[in-house]
Amino acid sequence: MKLEQAHIDQIRTAFEKMQSREDLLHVLNEAKTLVYGDKAVPFDLKQLTWYANPKLGRKRYAEFKIKKKSGAERRIHAPVKGLKSLQKTLSFVLQCVYEPHNAAMGFVRDRSIVDNAKLHVGSKYVYNIDLKDFFPSVDQARVWKCLQLKPFNLNKASSVEPQYMKWEDFKKEHLKTEEPVTFLKGKGRMFTNTPYGTLYVANNFDKEKDKYILLGSSSLKTKAGKSLEGTLWLVNKIPDTSRLDIAYIIASLCCTEMEVERKSETGDWEKVKRNVLPQGAPTSPVITNIVCQKLDYLLSGVAKRFGLKYSRYADDITFSSMHNVYQPESEFLKELHRIIAEQNFHIKESKTRLQKDGYRKEVTGLLVNENVNVQQRYIKQLRMWLYYWERYGYERASGFFLQQYIADKGNVKNGKPDMANVISGKLDYLKMVKGADNELYLKLRSRFTKLYGVKAPMDALLDIWETEGIDNAMNRYYNENYY
Repeated sequence: MKLEQAHIDQIRTAFEKMQSREDLLHVLNEAKTLVYGDKAVPFDLKQLTWYANPKLGRKRYAEFKIKKKSGAERRIHAPVKGLKSLQKTLSFVLQCVYEPHNAAMGFVRDRSIVDNAKLHVGSKYVYNIDLKDFFPSVDQARVWKCLQLKPFNLNKASSVEPQYMKWEDFKKEHLKTEEPVTFLKGKGRMFTNTPYGTLYVANNFDKEKDKYILLGSSSLKTKAGKSLEGTLWLVNKIPDTSRLDIAYIIASLCCTEMEVERKSETGDWEKVKRNVLPQGAPTSPVITNIVCQKLDYLLSGVAKRFGLKYSRYADDITFSSMHNVYQPESEFLKELHRIIAEQNFHIKESKTRLQKDGYRKEVTGLLVNENVNVQQRYIKQLRMWLYYWERYGYERASGFFLQQYIADKGNVKNGKPDMANVISGKLDYLKMVKGADNELYLKLRSRFTKLYGVKAPMDALLDIWETEGIDNAMNRYYNENYY
């Protein structure tokens, strides 16, 4: 189903009206048909509470490790089928409600790795930093707190605006019920722009016991002191509008317990167990963009103050400029480190680099010297593999490909990578960078299609993971599955 603005507005409106976990379930089922189609099987409340409680749904993730180019290991937590379906739908709902900061480029609709790189094209200085353990650095408590803020507002709602009616009308409509009624005295909360002007009224009701609050006419006066005795009664209906339970369920669905590193009071890194965002969950990318809203706001302000350009692609942060403010102990770097530390993130110093004019400048793997482009080695490798296929046939060419591929990567995941899938994935990536009408892309795609004999395979996620890194693979997977 093609996503329209009307669908987004529909989900956003339903989200704003949620008052209970049953309402959350209704919103998720409404969204599920937009994500999976009309034949989607609705979630039930038991399924929602099961996966939101790790003590019940203990087997929620399959954990495995992959090696990075550096030789270190990256832990991936892949949600089980039922939880994945919930998270995928929930991710869509959160995207409908939340508008990412302009500086956030990763895992955002209509923004890509290319848009991230374009911002910094032609700058003399490009400064890159990475955030350490990006997803697992976000605790569940932080997610829960962010969901209480705008635009989600999953918090304790304040009193609703009062209803105004005559005493006789109120008796007819409400006093036949067993609803408790409290008569209040004295001045309290002020209501402005009422049908009767500005009123100062008592506001000492008990939210747990009093559903209706009647304010007697003897204590009602206008701001000018005019008594309203004998003319009306004010009825303030206070339903149970606490939405904290919904925030807790969402945070629980998005997080899981794992061993992570945290800084102790002495400043040393220590291993502790925390409920955090797992890398591999469909909800983690959109949640990190929500959590990083203040970080993006503050760093955009710093960039403006020092005359820089700023963008963030997941944990990859880039500043660029025509002047150098990146010297050690500079005011900019001091401010940068202060803000990142205040937002409970840490810079991975080994990945920090300053790129200058006269050298190759990269942003999230793309060249940005004069325009956005892939590295020359990328094109040479594609041409070489297509040549092997044309010259020696698929089977023999696959042998050459596999030998070079393993030597280049150092490791591969379970099973042998398929040459056709790898080439297709690299061509899709080239298309995204250079455009669908680029002459070089069209020539290489034509050669591939002729060799393959049919439409080129599109599902090359695992191979992109190997060739372009996990961020590009997740971004492609996110775009294809959640938009």
